[in-house]
Amino acid sequence: MNGKKPKYQKLIEYLKKTIIDSELKSGDKIPSENALSAKFNISRHTVRKALGELVNEGWLITIQGKGTFVRDTKTNNGNGRRIIGIMTTYLSDYIFPSIIRGIDQVLAGNGYNIVLCCTNNRFDTERICLNNLLNQNINGLIVETTKSALPNPNLDLYHMFRERNIPVLFMHGSYKGFDAASVYEDDVEAGYIAAKHLIELNHTKIGCIFKIDDKQGHARFEGFVKAHRENNLMVNDKNTIWFDTADLAYKIKENGPVEELINECTAIVCYNDQIALKMIDIVRAKNIPVPDRLSLVSFDDSDLATASEIKMTTVAHPKEKLGIEAANIMLKMLLKPGLKVNAKIKPELIIRASTGPVS
Repeated sequence: MNGKKPKYQKLIEYLKKTIIDSELKSGDKIPSENALSAKFNISRHTVRKALGELVNEGWLITIQGKGTFVRDTKTNNGNGRRIIGIMTTYLSDYIFPSIIRGIDQVLAGNGYNIVLCCTNNRFDTERICLNNLLNQNINGLIVETTKSALPNPNLDLYHMFRERNIPVLFMHGSYKGFDAASVYEDDVEAGYIAAKHLIELNHTKIGCIFKIDDKQGHARFEGFVKAHRENNLMVNDKNTIWFDTADLAYKIKENGPVEELINECTAIVCYNDQIALKMIDIVRAKNIPVPDRLSLVSFDDSDLATASEIKMTTVAHPKEKLGIEAANIMLKMLLKPGLKVNAKIKPELIIRASTGPVS
């Protein structure tokens, strides 16, 4: 052995020294791969190897589409671990595994561990989760909101995170009384394109089923109304069903309140794929053909949208893309304390077999 240090090691030592000497400060963007490659006469592959090692050691953060930045070393907790808390309403089913996978993909690549907790869409469980996370000395918190349309009784705990300079990012909604960064699908636009699709198929009697205790339901209904208004159609109260987390089983069942929608309407916009699949079961039991007699549109494009023999027309949720965006925003907030970002993702309509023209 000649005792010479590998070229990538020289780059690592150079970058560490510039950070220690404050030539590069917390939040500063480091020179590009091309610039470092030319400066040290090494390949871009070697530069990437060195940067990856510095990310893993906690010196740098890489933000997708933005570049690589000096990490704020004050965000490390006492035991040297870097942890982001992730709190969602549910964990193991529907769209949530994809969201969490997107978050973990980005954070793990930047040297962060994640700790997961689940509220089951209950405020009392949310409070237990928040207290547990406060005791774990986390660096940041990403929250999928619980019953976001209602006043939240746990804002005192959210303010404790802020007092400890722990950034909080909301997904899917926000809480009145706690101004924070957020990332969400444009649910107004989602409701609009769902209803517009049916109107373009000449449906004029369109019912809807929306969730009343979260902001997504309200926003989707707003878009639903907008599409009707643009086409001089009336939204009929008797063809509008609102449900909350507790009364779902009562509202969406055979011989329940949805009977009137089925009898009166030629199409129904359903709050999500779970509701749409329940509606498929109800109308199948009545031998009502979909879409010949009744068209159905849902939201999220989960696995449930294609679980039935009738494949569902649905407005796709960004799922993993939303998780990736949330993680990248959190990294920016860790670099720049106090940064407030509100990111809105455009929805997309996926047309399948559950919708057709009025027969």
